[in-house]
Amino acid sequence: MLSSRPDRRALSRLLAAAALMTGVAACGTVLINTTGSLTRYDRLQRSAATATEARLYADRSALQRAKTVRIVPTVFTGEVEGSGPLTAADRRLIANAADRALCYDLSLRYDIVTGRDADLTVRAQVTRVEPTSLIGAGGTIAGSLGVTVASQLGVGFAEGIGRIPIPRLPIGLGSLTVEAEALDRHREQRAAMVWGGAANSFTSQPRFSAASDPYDLAGDFGQDFGYFLATGDDPFTAPNTLPNWDRIRVTMLGEAPLDPDCAAYGRAPGIDGIVTDYIGLPPEYGDRGPAVPVR
Repeated sequence: MLSSRPDRRALSRLLAAAALMTGVAACGTVLINTTGSLTRYDRLQRSAATATEARLYADRSALQRAKTVRIVPTVFTGEVEGSGPLTAADRRLIANAADRALCYDLSLRYDIVTGRDADLTVRAQVTRVEPTSLIGAGGTIAGSLGVTVASQLGVGFAEGIGRIPIPRLPIGLGSLTVEAEALDRHREQRAAMVWGGAANSFTSQPRFSAASDPYDLAGDFGQDFGYFLATGDDPFTAPNTLPNWDRIRVTMLGEAPLDPDCAAYGRAPGIDGIVTDYIGLPPEYGDRGPAVPVR
């Protein structure tokens, strides 16, 4: 049985909502668009979460009956609105981050299969992206490092060790919009989501990469849609819990996934990702991408 959703973005959403109420421009722009990638849109309903942009539909009984799931690799083409600054390698890394997170959360409830014979076939497509501004991210990283150096010179290395985080400059914060659905064996839609997310000045990691925020947001989308399919519950209003050891070791420390079929998306960056994030390097420095070509 699945536990309540361990949402690593609860603080992010709370701060984003607070920023909106106080009129602070601390978030990227979220835009929900529909491009026709889903088989139908008429049953989608807006999420009840006030700080979330999402449209949802789920056939709970069909999701509960399903045992096996096949994941079609997320589609992210160069024609997507806003994708100009991103390279093909950037787009592949972002799409794979979505699939990796999706596979983990789906594996908590379903058996992931690679063949076409599955109770549910899950597919997603990026429909809009706003890349990270290198000026805004670079300024934040430089400022944070500067504060760290000053603190170490002032109070000594032992007390000032580490880079001191400061809020990101509210310039060019990235965003991502994704359409996704789950189809049964007869290609009938059993769940769907139009998801929009944006980076914020308080909890989003700045890096020297235009793909930085979309990459992180892709993982957030995968976690949300995976939870939605596994439970049928709105992931944005579900109660939050602390992550268990399996989630920590697989999604944070980069150990082997619970379901062997999820290994196709590669392991989470783990310690390499923590180190590269710490000094603001692009996500590809810590994330090696898919382990094998994904079918």
